Amino acid sequence: MSIAVEVFDARRNQLGEGPTATGEKNNHVQWCDIYGQVIRWKDLATEQSGEYQTGEPVGFQIPRTTGGDILGTANGPVLRDKDGTLHKMASREEADGFKDKNVLRWNDAKVSPDGELFLGSMAYESQSNEGAFYRLSKDGKKLQRLFGEVGISNGMDWSVDKTKMYYIDTLSMRVDLFDYDNGAISNRRPFIKIEDGMGYPDGMCSDSEDNLWVAFWMGSCVRGFDGKNGKQIAEIKLPVQKVTSCCFAGEKLDQLIITTAVGNPGEEMDLDLYPQAGYIFIANPGIVGKKTNLFGA
Repeated sequence: MSIAVEVFDARRNQLGEGPTATGEKNNHVQWCDIYGQVIRWKDLATEQSGEYQTGEPVGFQIPRTTGGDILGTANGPVLRDKDGTLHKMASREEADGFKDKNVLRWNDAKVSPDGELFLGSMAYESQSNEGAFYRLSKDGKKLQRLFGEVGISNGMDWSVDKTKMYYIDTLSMRVDLFDYDNGAISNRRPFIKIEDGMGYPDGMCSDSEDNLWVAFWMGSCVRGFDGKNGKQIAEIKLPVQKVTSCCFAGEKLDQLIITTAVGNPGEEMDLDLYPQAGYIFIANPGIVGKKTNLFGA
């Protein structure tokens, strides 16, 4: 079955990532351009749009329950109020007990069903296994390192019954599975092995039936997988190479928002061959998703 894709927003992102859908009827779609150092948004119903600069690379953005956002800026995370006021939070160095060997950045994050923020890091040069994975308490006061040896920390989500967490370290070429219990993760094991030629697994989301929707960098698609047995069930093809993440949006949560990229700094992109590289796309995969969880601090 072919799933049609349309352009949702034609502002070109150097590295579009981490879409969320919040607000009235889940119509406020927002994402970050990591190296463009900007947060962009567009309303699904009114088509109004806007953006604000972050002043430094920003690996994730998630709206807060009180308004404003939590941002994974290079020196963050930070809380940003609606008026633009920034509030510093606990740093990786404080959580790790040591300084990064190389320059790292935040790359992806998501709020769990019980309100805690899970977030991961990666090296700017993608050096293998220098990143780590963390949990930030829902009040924003405690950042805890959960494990290291991470290549590129990427997509994550939780099962509907809240007993499993799915997680992608892109360089592992897998989707892994954890047991999940009120913020605690355990028993990590491989769940989906990504075969050669599929591209690199990047960001992802899950739907109301526990299917996983995984974006593929250099794979020109989002693929759907059964969250119970890991078998591929769908493929959404896009007219660009570097597909980065996705989330469900709209009143019925049946629209899939897909972010893409031109590439990392220094990477060349043939915009004659891929004129829509870095655009944001929208598709209807024929299934209902889940709401974006807001951050509480």
